[in-house]
Amino acid sequence: MLNEAQIQAVEAGDGPQLILAGAGSGKTRTIVHRIGHMIANRGIAPHRILAVTFTNKAAAEMKERLSDLIGDGGGGVISGTFHSISLRFLRTYADSLGYPRNFQVIDSDDQKTLIKRMLKAQNISSERLHPSYLLGWIEHQKHAGRTPEQSESQMWSGLDLRDLYIKYQQELRQLERMDFSDLLLNCVRLLREFPDVSTAMHTRFDAVLVDEYQDTNPVQHEWLCLLAQEHQNITVVGDDDQSIYGWRGADVRHILDFERVWPKAQTHRLEDNYRSSGAILKLANAIISNNEERHDKQLNATREEGITPEFHVCVDEYAEARHMAGLFNDRYAAVPWSQMAVLYRSNRQSLAIEQIFREERIPYRIIGGLSFFARMEIKDALAFWSLVNRCADGLFLQRVCNKPKRGIGNKGEENMMALLSASGLRVAEWIDHTLAASGVPTALKKILPLLQLIQSIQSQADKLADRGFMAILEQTGYLERLKALGEIEAESRVENIKTLQKYIELSLESGLTPLEFMDQAALMQSGEEEDENQDAVSLMSLHRAKGLEFDTVVLAGVEDGLLPHQRSLDEGEVGIAEERRLLYVGITRAENVLHLTSARIRRVFGDMNYPLPSRFIADIPTSILVKHEAAKSQTSFGQGYALGVGQSYVPSASPTAAQSQRIAVGVSVMHPSFGEGVVIDMEGSDNSTRVSIEFTSAGLKRLMLKYAALTVI
Repeated sequence: MLNEAQIQAVEAGDGPQLILAGAGSGKTRTIVHRIGHMIANRGIAPHRILAVTFTNKAAAEMKERLSDLIGDGGGGVISGTFHSISLRFLRTYADSLGYPRNFQVIDSDDQKTLIKRMLKAQNISSERLHPSYLLGWIEHQKHAGRTPEQSESQMWSGLDLRDLYIKYQQELRQLERMDFSDLLLNCVRLLREFPDVSTAMHTRFDAVLVDEYQDTNPVQHEWLCLLAQEHQNITVVGDDDQSIYGWRGADVRHILDFERVWPKAQTHRLEDNYRSSGAILKLANAIISNNEERHDKQLNATREEGITPEFHVCVDEYAEARHMAGLFNDRYAAVPWSQMAVLYRSNRQSLAIEQIFREERIPYRIIGGLSFFARMEIKDALAFWSLVNRCADGLFLQRVCNKPKRGIGNKGEENMMALLSASGLRVAEWIDHTLAASGVPTALKKILPLLQLIQSIQSQADKLADRGFMAILEQTGYLERLKALGEIEAESRVENIKTLQKYIELSLESGLTPLEFMDQAALMQSGEEEDENQDAVSLMSLHRAKGLEFDTVVLAGVEDGLLPHQRSLDEGEVGIAEERRLLYVGITRAENVLHLTSARIRRVFGDMNYPLPSRFIADIPTSILVKHEAAKSQTSFGQGYALGVGQSYVPSASPTAAQSQRIAVGVSVMHPSFGEGVVIDMEGSDNSTRVSIEFTSAGLKRLMLKYAALTVI
């Protein structure tokens, strides 16, 4: 059965139609029934209807629902993704652009190979310009609807990327290939530049419908406008409140300005939500109502009120993860693990969650991303570090011997590994032996500087909190090499490396040896969580979660700097508005139980941060969001009692004057030698209480409270 709003949208007549479909409001059902109505009641032939989606999964679901509704495999309705429909057109009209109709589509692997070959032919190293960065820039131009001739010059490392875009397109044309972005851009070119072809294309259909319209980028938007320009029978379904892909080219203005672009448009609002409890919807409405530029609408509950969402402020990210574990263990009595999810803004947040879930034996799987320890830069960094700390094997040496490039080709690697194998020595001893020998084999001359650097840093490792982790990455030039990936990509990978550095320091401080740490890292990159059919908690980014739903959801890191992300804060209101929409999307993934969490102390870029709870929830009343200050935490680096801000610790036996003061996690203190710092953890009790303090100048120190002579400031 359709509700009244859905019926009105389904039965609307000709002309442009805007269907604003809130989260969980049955938008796919509505669009499918509108197609059925066009066929059954308005006499439009199925093959004259075009239904466009964004993903193959969504296209398959639409075809299945059309088949269920009207039979005959969908009755001949033409449906598919933007790319698949564009390919259909190009198979007929590609010759107008100078391509044969039997051109081939280049896949992503061959695309990367082509770019690498092109750069190598021009003597451009990957350290100067990474192939992935160039591909990303070219795709950005195509998503914006710009051919090489329409693109502006863009300099990077002394190279004009526009010239390389031109060269890349020449290479593709010579191969008689198009990449995926070309399918859309070349289809738009046909509509723009060739009147006869354009007429044939837009008279092919009597009605065009598109799902998730808020996610369209400029070239997709132009594609739709040109295709529907004559008959104007265009129906778009979407929700500006769920527009969260601005970073990859989507423009929320397309749905906000629909009624201006199409002046005769009718607007329909689907506001009845069939997914979430009333309490969860109250929070969603309260959050999103603070965005100024949006269509006026709200989600109405069709289910019971349910449990009020909760916001938990935890001591640090490990306490945050333990809170999740406790919630999920309790909830497992009612629902399977697969109906629970943790959603986060940044993939690096998975590190603490993965560790604690393994300790608590909670099955989990990473959706749409790699486990923290399976990421390329993390594996590279640990390979370097294991060499410095004498716990590497031959594979670690082979992994980094040519990172960054030292002129060691495949043959050079083979010769090096053969010499290592023939020696019968472990890598650490083999390096010692090689450097002590009177003569160095020719096969090892190019790697000799790396071996010397490893040995040099080994001699200093005992004096360094991270045992040479950052030193080896900086002095080999590995961190500098990452910059060729482009600003955003490099920032993300360097952020992961700095997060790992702090994790190593804390692990070593807690008593782990480098070898034990490497064992732990190996366990955490195992493939146990890759079985999609297993009953496991889902861990994923908020962007990845769009379109999914779970009984129980935890939104992690709901704090300024993460959600909203610092980059968005720097962008101003436009960026902040999209971050608010991202939080709204996360909230509306939950059906029955929703917790938001933050940490008073979070390790970011390798440093200690003391974030404030997200500005998005600051003014939310407790009747809508119950707010908790955590009293206990068991961090991974000390299983003792950790106090929250506002809780004080006073030893019971013979307290000194300093001890009798209110020492608590989050309190600022002064030490006579180390200066000013902040208490980040407390463990033990009475005279055995130990405090961990992050000092502004001296860094992290663990002190016995009884002897610390701290002054609260």
